Amino acid sequence: MLIGPPSSLRSAVARQLTSAVTALTCLDQPTHLPAAVLSVGGRGALAGATIVFVTVPRPPGLAGRRRSRQQSARLAADFEQAALAARCHGAARVIVLSTAFVYDDDRGVSLTPGAPTVSAAETSAATAAEQAARLFAGIGGECVVLRLGWTCGPQEAITRRVLAAARRGWRLIDGDPGASVAMLAEADAALAVRPALTAPPGTYDVTDGWPITQSALTDRLEGAVGRLLHSLDDPRWGACGVLFGRSRRITSTAFTTRTGWRPRLTPAADGLAAMLR
Repeated sequence: MLIGPPSSLRSAVARQLTSAVTALTCLDQPTHLPAAVLSVGGRGALAGATIVFVTVPRPPGLAGRRRSRQQSARLAADFEQAALAARCHGAARVIVLSTAFVYDDDRGVSLTPGAPTVSAAETSAATAAEQAARLFAGIGGECVVLRLGWTCGPQEAITRRVLAAARRGWRLIDGDPGASVAMLAEADAALAVRPALTAPPGTYDVTDGWPITQSALTDRLEGAVGRLLHSLDDPRWGACGVLFGRSRRITSTAFTTRTGWRPRLTPAADGLAAMLR
């Protein structure tokens, strides 16, 4: 079962899993899981099943900032109830598609899954899903958390915002020029779900293996658009923002070592620039 609001990432994951699993169901919200279980037979209906929580970071903006603590707590409760219901009805594994944007600043040292994280409206779904996965593991299930680099794709919300601004001559990614950005093509992110079905339980960083500084990323975008990009001076996207206001250098290859997965596409920064052309 794929659980998460419709998104380009969820669609890409569904396409990958269609040929790898015996049955696939997509649910838009964690709260839909109990009803779905009843529709396929009730208790024990998910025996041996895998639940995939698909989360995507929200672009900065008023909609994200209006999410109150109470709403975030409700989201966490929804994911936890879904995890409990899944385990109660026989599910064996939970996979969480999380994001590297949950990490705090790397402070000059490459990040690992044990590094400090931060809570923010933009990544609240990922935080809630990771907490639910830990609960699932605590009651006897297996959980695999994939902290994906920025999953760039033509239909991905943050990508579309960045590219739309660049076409108009503006630079949205405007934090510390030396800050590292962990990236991954959306298609490669979807490919990672199949080996996650059998990977050893744990939390893994999944990126294209080419961390890039914000300055170098801006150079790529300017080269593609053919002109200098001017700062929008929006703190939500710059030095004070959660998404690009911190450096996140990730060099771990543990997921590749344990599963054999590796990105098939060119570095995501090249793909992002190609979308502008």
